[in-house]
Amino acid sequence: MQKYIFKRIVQSVVTIFLIVVIVFFLVRLTGDPLAMIVPPDAEEADVQILKKKFGLDQPILLQLLVFLKSAARGDFGESFKWQEPALELVLSRFPATLELAVSAMLIATIFGLSIGIVSALKQDSVYDRVGKTFSLLGQATPSFWLGVMLMLFFGVKLDWLPVSGRGSLLHLILPATTISLISLASIARLTRSSMIDALKSEYVVMARIKGVPQHVVVLIHALKNASIPILTLMSMQFSYLIAGTVVVETIFSWPGTGRLAIQALLARDFPVVQAFVLFASFIYTAVNLIVDVLYALIDPRIRYQ
Repeated sequence: MQKYIFKRIVQSVVTIFLIVVIVFFLVRLTGDPLAMIVPPDAEEADVQILKKKFGLDQPILLQLLVFLKSAARGDFGESFKWQEPALELVLSRFPATLELAVSAMLIATIFGLSIGIVSALKQDSVYDRVGKTFSLLGQATPSFWLGVMLMLFFGVKLDWLPVSGRGSLLHLILPATTISLISLASIARLTRSSMIDALKSEYVVMARIKGVPQHVVVLIHALKNASIPILTLMSMQFSYLIAGTVVVETIFSWPGTGRLAIQALLARDFPVVQAFVLFASFIYTAVNLIVDVLYALIDPRIRYQ
């Protein structure tokens, strides 16, 4: 186990390093960031001072080496737009993104598992057909369209819920519901197929013959043994919810890291974009590593090499 975890950590570090290097070059293809900062009538001497201040006067490879050396110490430079340390700026917005992601994941898990289990238990029934239709529509519906429709109906027409900002629990309902739909649909579909296979297995049939209560058969025997692929999907979806909230946060003006990343990208704020990508990559790889370790706790038959 320890050897496997060490190997995965090394793989994660290499993956994050490659992602950061690639993004370092890609963001510089967007253009000169000083064009977004200095006024058109600025003196050339002032432009050169800013270039030197932000290290943009150096060759690109030297900029990369300086960035990697500083990033190893946790220093991602100062934001061009906000004039604050880039990593601190990303971390300050993370609680809002985490709040949105956890809320959306709870919605997706509770309703996704419920729909999937009921569909599996009542296969080919009306409940099953409704569940499959909902899952299909959920995966096919664009988040930006759903978010706008929810805003228009519940926020504008009915005036039940706020449509922007972060504050009370009411502010959380619309963005969390919007971003949870795709994850909910994916969890429901995979839960249904995994549970159908588990319910047909010999140990479930034997448990029913012994007179084990239905809820114990479903939740303990079947769901536990069907949970490996479901847990994998949930880990991927949670990572997506943390790192992929850009569209929803922008629509609902939610002050999280996704909206910050869009604002930084539009402003060509290289330090903030790079800090966001590194942070999101770290979250994604860390979640997947934790899930891999949990596999052995759920199913002792799993052995790590």
